[in-house]
Amino acid sequence: MDCIEGIKITYPRYLCIPGQRFMVWNILLMYWGAYPVIKILHGRAGFNLIHSYGVLPAGFAGQLTAGRLNLRSTCTAIGLDINVFAQKSAAMKAMAKYVLANTGQIITVGRELALEINKLQLTDLKIKVIYNGVDDKTFDTAGISHTQAKMKLGFSQDQRMVLFVGRVVREKGVYELIEAFARVARKFSRVVLAIVGEGNEQASLKDLSIKRGIWNKVIFAGNLPQKELARWYAASEVVVLLSYYEGLPNVIKEAMSCGKAVVAAKAVGISELVVDGQTGFLVEPGQVDGAASALEKLLADSELGRKMGRRARSLIKAKDFNWRQTAQAYREVYRQLTEKSKV
Repeated sequence: MDCIEGIKITYPRYLCIPGQRFMVWNILLMYWGAYPVIKILHGRAGFNLIHSYGVLPAGFAGQLTAGRLNLRSTCTAIGLDINVFAQKSAAMKAMAKYVLANTGQIITVGRELALEINKLQLTDLKIKVIYNGVDDKTFDTAGISHTQAKMKLGFSQDQRMVLFVGRVVREKGVYELIEAFARVARKFSRVVLAIVGEGNEQASLKDLSIKRGIWNKVIFAGNLPQKELARWYAASEVVVLLSYYEGLPNVIKEAMSCGKAVVAAKAVGISELVVDGQTGFLVEPGQVDGAASALEKLLADSELGRKMGRRARSLIKAKDFNWRQTAQAYREVYRQLTEKSKV
C-alpha cells in the first residue's frame, strides 16, 4: 500500500499467465484478484463509484465488480484497449463490448478514439472526451534556453539531439526508430539519439545499435523525473514517436508544450495534435524511410524546426490542455453518476 498526497493506494495481487494467448484468462484473473479486495475496501469506506482506466483489462474487472456490489461505474478508454486488445479475438471484443454497454459513462482521451469505439456498433453509447492534461508549468521551456539545456546535460553545442520518450517496447516503434536513426546518422555526423524510458526491448535495441554501427550515438537515459525530462526536451532538436497505436499520448503534448517539432506515426489520435507539415511530420506506421526523411528535413533546416515548434506550442496553449481542466471534467462525471445512484 502507498500513500500519495494523503490518498491511500492499494494494489490487489493476482496471478498473470505469460503469453498473449492467455489474455482472456488474465482479465478474469484480474477480476478474481481485485473483487475481494475492493469488496473489503467498500465495506470500510462505503464508496459508490468505480472508475476503471482502460476498457481491457481493468474495465472488465471493474464493471463486473461494480455489478456485484451494486455500484455506479465509469471507464476511460486509452487506445491500446480498443485498437489492439479488443481486436485480438471474438472473446476479447465481447468483453470490451460488455464494458462499453454497461458502464455509466464512457470516457476517451481523444476524439479519434471515440470514433473507433463507435465502429463497434453498440447502441446508446454515452461517450465523453476528456483530454489528459500536461503540466504547463513543468513543460514550458521558455525559461530554459536550448544552449543552457545542452550544457547542463553534458552535450556540446554542435551536437543535435533526436529525442524519444516512452516505454521501450516494440509497439512504440523503437526498432523502426533505430533503423531510421542509423540512416540519419550517416548524413549528420554530430547527431545523437536519446531514449528516455525503460522497457523489455532495451537490450535488443542496444544490440541493434551495435550492428548498425551507431552504438556511440545512442543514449539510453532510463526513466527520469518530470523536471529533468523538461530539460531533455529543451535540449532536443526534434521529438519522435513511431508508435503503431496510441490514444492521445502525453509525450507529444509535453514536446509541443516545450516548443518542439514532432515526427510521429499516423496512429489513432496523433493527428489531433500533429498537423503534418505545420507542427511536425506524420509518417506511415512501420515506415523507416518516411521517418528517416522527416528527421533529415528537420535536422537540415533548424529554422523549419523552430517554426514548427512555435506553432506546436501555440496549438497546445489554444487547446488549454492542463490537469486542472482534466480534474474538473472528471469531477463533473463523478458528480453526475453519484447523483443518479441516489435516485
